[in-house]
Amino acid sequence: MYNNLEAINKITDKDVSIKEIKDYSFAKTQMNSPITISEFYESCKDYPIFFVKDANNSWMATVMLGYKEKENTFVDEKGIWAKHKYIPAHIRRYPFIFVTDNKSSQLTLGVEKDYKIKTQKDENRKLFDKDGNNSKFLNGILGFLNQYQKDSIETSSFIKQLDEWELLEEKNAKVIVSKDEQYNINGFYVVNEEKLKHLSKKRKEELFNKNAIPLITAHLISLSNIKRFS
Repeated sequence: MYNNLEAINKITDKDVSIKEIKDYSFAKTQMNSPITISEFYESCKDYPIFFVKDANNSWMATVMLGYKEKENTFVDEKGIWAKHKYIPAHIRRYPFIFVTDNKSSQLTLGVEKDYKIKTQKDENRKLFDKDGNNSKFLNGILGFLNQYQKDSIETSSFIKQLDEWELLEEKNAKVIVSKDEQYNINGFYVVNEEKLKHLSKKRKEELFNKNAIPLITAHLISLSNIKRFS
């Protein structure tokens, strides 16, 4: 989704506003999207929730948005997201994102350059006020991204715990559009229900105390959504 990121700069961006997102064309090629555990209950109504490892070998949760390479079935040709379907926070944070400073490993707020506006400024979407302080709009963005970052870390920790409890198994899924059009989805993990049933009493109490049961339930319920792609 991100092709031309720039770090927000208090000096060079003092008069910059951010163009409002009018549609989701930027997400048209996203066949999946990361989600956090805070999104499980909404996401499970519309999408399959899988567990995968990212490029750094860290666990993450993701929802399936399509079965063809670079195709999001929930965004139409006009960029409109399917009506009444939950839109993941990963998508909603666009065009903003935290980027890592290679020198200090500190997170810096970045934005897609094409969404910066220096003419016909929208006062409600300015990054800084006339005194050079963060605008209400910018503080709202920072609050949203900070919460997303925190939730992402908690999500990775949650799935890592499932893995340590040996509850995860690698699975494959097949989407059958027609007799001549079939797609295999590979490389994701789900909770093994049989292993879940046969956990020790002590481990089940641990699951309960960590509030893992409702999250696992949402995940398992979500898997039936794979059939909606066929």
